Amino acid sequence: MKSNNVELRQEIFTSDAWKIIDWLGDNEVTQYLNERQNVEQSIRQIIYRVNMPILTHLFNQDGSFFMITETEKNPVGFLRLVPKSNGAEMVIVIGEKEKWGHGLGKEAIYEGLKHAFFQWRVDEVIAKISFENERSRRAFKKMGFSKDKDLSAEVQYSISMKEFLKLAA
Repeated sequence: MKSNNVELRQEIFTSDAWKIIDWLGDNEVTQYLNERQNVEQSIRQIIYRVNMPILTHLFNQDGSFFMITETEKNPVGFLRLVPKSNGAEMVIVIGEKEKWGHGLGKEAIYEGLKHAFFQWRVDEVIAKISFENERSRRAFKKMGFSKDKDLSAEVQYSISMKEFLKLAA
């Protein structure tokens, strides 16, 4: 599978941070997220405290953070990879609601998997997805993830490097 419409950009600009704040302020976008409730406020404080145009280093403290952009470079969401003992956990948000259902999430997952497996060299990537989040569960399944286990409020999916290489071939 080749991703044509989506790129992951690791540089995070102040304008991206404001965009993320907008997305996190929308209950429809965040209804299935496990993020801390005050994450918007934290980002806002960072913007005001750190008077710099690029905030990449602040967003990448607990793993790798990417803006999901379309080919015209407009941010449509973000993807985060968090190191775990057995590999990495992936979190993805398409914040631009008018882009939902266009396959951008699936393409971003593919790009995130390439980063996790080829840059980080992990053996496995997991995703914990709310039971109700059908759209996200479908996207991860289409990208070769399989259900690992049911957790209290979510389902854990995973994909191994070997499974990903079969998919990418």
